[in-house]
Amino acid sequence: MLEKQEEQYFELSIEDGILYLSLPFEHYTEPMIDAGIKQRLALTQDKAYPFFADISNLKSITYEARERLTREDAAFGTKVVAFLIKSKVQEVLYNFFQILHKSPAPSRMFTNRQKALVWLEKYK
Repeated sequence: MLEKQEEQYFELSIEDGILYLSLPFEHYTEPMIDAGIKQRLALTQDKAYPFFADISNLKSITYEARERLTREDAAFGTKVVAFLIKSKVQEVLYNFFQILHKSPAPSRMFTNRQKALVWLEKYK
């Protein structure tokens, strides 16, 4: 089953029991993150999914946007999160973020899409 919604700042879909997110932009602000959370909640309709987040294009996120990601509703509709990254810089930034702001859902980083999807299969 494939359901897809496209928003100005995000691409979200549910395929084979996994929720997919792609961030096409390099910079994100709190209103953008808030819109994405609301869109995801509307798509998942109170059902939790393993979550694949391709953040490989992400270069910066404002402090307010990071704070928005730590609110309780930011994890509703997600069981676990696999983040697809492409650089060590992103890994360092993510690890720093995790120290300051504990993620509301268990998560791991991957540089390989297939390995991330294999990990998520365990949580379907």
